[in-house]
Amino acid sequence: MTNVVTIREAVELARSDGLPVSEYTLRRWVKTGTIPVRTAGRKALIFYPNLVRFLTCQGGGDVPPSTTKPGVNPL
Repeated sequence: MTNVVTIREAVELARSDGLPVSEYTLRRWVKTGTIPVRTAGRKALIFYPNLVRFLTCQGGGDVPPSTTKPGVNPL
């Protein structure tokens, strides 16, 4: 298995890893530069580990999803 995938392959891999992302959303992130890509002709190629880091909020770039139940004050 290679770590460089197309957008469609990245969506399939992410879903199989339990990271739901739509193809539309991923294409929008690529277009806006949120996810770095390399192009080969008209294809955008994504380094899959970068996408996983982005979706799981590794590196402190985003606030990770809350693990508490809605309406429950954790303090």
